[in-house]
Amino acid sequence: MTLYIIQSTGEMTECENKEVALASTNVLVVISHSQKKIYIWIGGQSSPHSKFACARETARLRMELGYKIVNLEEAETNNEFLQAVDEACNIQSDSTVKPKPVKPISKADPKPKPKPKPKTETKPKPKPKPKTETKPKATTERRYTSKAVETSIVDVEHIVTQLKVLPPIGSSIRDYILINDTLYIAPENLENPDTESKVKLPDGSFVADDYTPRLFLENGKIIAVELWRAN
Repeated sequence: MTLYIIQSTGEMTECENKEVALASTNVLVVISHSQKKIYIWIGGQSSPHSKFACARETARLRMELGYKIVNLEEAETNNEFLQAVDEACNIQSDSTVKPKPVKPISKADPKPKPKPKPKTETKPKPKPKPKTETKPKATTERRYTSKAVETSIVDVEHIVTQLKVLPPIGSSIRDYILINDTLYIAPENLENPDTESKVKLPDGSFVADDYTPRLFLENGKIIAVELWRAN
């Protein structure tokens, strides 16, 4: 069991005090190896930066451990979650394992230095003759330069998998996901997973007043935009 408090800077801080951890300003991640679950606990007064950092770290932990994600608001706190918190605090506070001493590394005997080779007399090289400037020949050939266009290939399935673990925006419904320049129907709105999820739109401008966007960033770049509609 491990209990982390997600700071607004994105850092994960281990905590051993249950009362300190369950403050309304905190966002918690509790890893339960016995239950094979990763609990996300969102305090009622927690900051948006902590929530976003929590979603990013939870997606990474899910890929590493393969555990089920359980999202809980502060008002939804249940006994199963509190049991995982108690076990995490007890294990962390009772851990008295001392690190094993590291044996010093013995230095190997230095290898004998090779004997220097006898110097051989070398004749001085003749000085090169100065080059005469030659004017380039006139040519009528046209030269074309091609500019390399950098393209970024985004794994749509990989992005959608990470978006699934993010907590929803209140009681809103996610209708669409924008990845690169393609608009997709949210996977939870598809009756058949094999159905084509791309949305074909005509040219022109569209006003999305009824939607709340949420950005998904990776390595400082906007990878995807979710469009949420009030339920």
